[in-house]
Amino acid sequence: MAGNEVVLQMEEQREVVADQFGKPAGGSDHKRALDDLKSKFRRLENEEESESPLSSSVKPQCPMVPKRLRPDVKGAEDYYFAPKLISLGPYHHGKPHLKDGETLKLKLAEAYIQECEPTVEEIYHTISDSISKLRGCYDAESTKKYKDDELTIMMLVDGCALLCYILCVCLGYGHEDFNIRYQDISLLHQDALLLENQLPYQLLLELMKMSKPCHHLLDLFRRNFLGDERSSSPTHPENENLEGPSSSDTEIGRKLGRASVRDVKEVMASFRNVKELMDAGIRIKRSPTRHLRDISFRSNGITACLRIPPITIDNSTKAMFLNLIAYEMSSDVDHDFISYLRFLDSLIDHADDVKELQSIGILQNNLGTHDEVAQFFNTVSANLESNFHAYKDVRVKIRKHLQSHYNSKLTMWMTQCLDTYFGSPWTIIAWVGAALALFLTFVQTYFSVFPH
Repeated sequence: MAGNEVVLQMEEQREVVADQFGKPAGGSDHKRALDDLKSKFRRLENEEESESPLSSSVKPQCPMVPKRLRPDVKGAEDYYFAPKLISLGPYHHGKPHLKDGETLKLKLAEAYIQECEPTVEEIYHTISDSISKLRGCYDAESTKKYKDDELTIMMLVDGCALLCYILCVCLGYGHEDFNIRYQDISLLHQDALLLENQLPYQLLLELMKMSKPCHHLLDLFRRNFLGDERSSSPTHPENENLEGPSSSDTEIGRKLGRASVRDVKEVMASFRNVKELMDAGIRIKRSPTRHLRDISFRSNGITACLRIPPITIDNSTKAMFLNLIAYEMSSDVDHDFISYLRFLDSLIDHADDVKELQSIGILQNNLGTHDEVAQFFNTVSANLESNFHAYKDVRVKIRKHLQSHYNSKLTMWMTQCLDTYFGSPWTIIAWVGAALALFLTFVQTYFSVFPH
């Protein structure tokens, strides 16, 4: 009996299968049912392929925040997901509270484009050729209101600004060039990591290819540390041939331009330390940027001003400096960083020079005593060959000012008087007070003699 029940159950299951697929396995109806199922799968695939890349069913490369993650509290969404300083991409572009950020983006973008080999027109056309793909990286509704040329300009400015921010500001150098406050740097960091404030990676890769190539990260840091090449060795034809090379100095003269060995030694050793410069009426002030090439000198005959970029010295500085020195010595790049260290070495002889530079705000000493810092600069670049053309114009001007100062007793006397009697605000106030008192005494005496 039990065997008959099992047989009956198997026959019932076959009937159920037959109802679903027509006939038991092995028949033509079964093959037709499978073909029908496969055709449904193919239709589903074709429908997915036929949908536009911008369709809402396809997740874009730079998506928006899902609705279920957006807070219900009004205003909280802007706090967590909206940029506070600059917009990148179309999602928050043009919002009123980001107006100041648009000006900042233009400054950053211009600085990056200046470092690119192609012109801005060539960069525009490169982005324009792939604008359809870039448009597809965003939600369709967000880019619908922008024409291709408008979106191309947006991608160009935002992409160049972001790369300039990464290469300059993130490394800690250059934010003063763009008038970025320290509190705004924190906002920039936050805005660059917001989901709705992203740029397609392929755009950034394309823009990075256009910049001047770097060998590695240390080379990139060195270039950024030094700043614009044009500021380090401007051409001054009147100083190019101070005497002309002798026949025995032909090879060296070829390397150093047209200056003789004696000229090189005189220019490189034109002064001894900060104290000597200040005694000659030269005031030392901070440069407007932190770029090491931003060293300038201006003289008005009696007094002068030497501007030097600020720098911080701490426990990690020596390792960084030595690696930058090693890179310049082992590669084909100019010894511009070594030249900067040699220039500082010519300013610093002892602890008093370090103390003076720190009081001005040029040297931030986080290393130790002033003697340790002086010893550091006197040894780190010792016996190293520098680039003669780096800071050459500054050295020549300083040498001319010192020669003019020491060759004229009148100039020395006037400089000494300025230092003694007008060297600080307090002495100036004292002189003004004394002159005012003398004037009032004269007036009182005059009316005493001539009362009417």
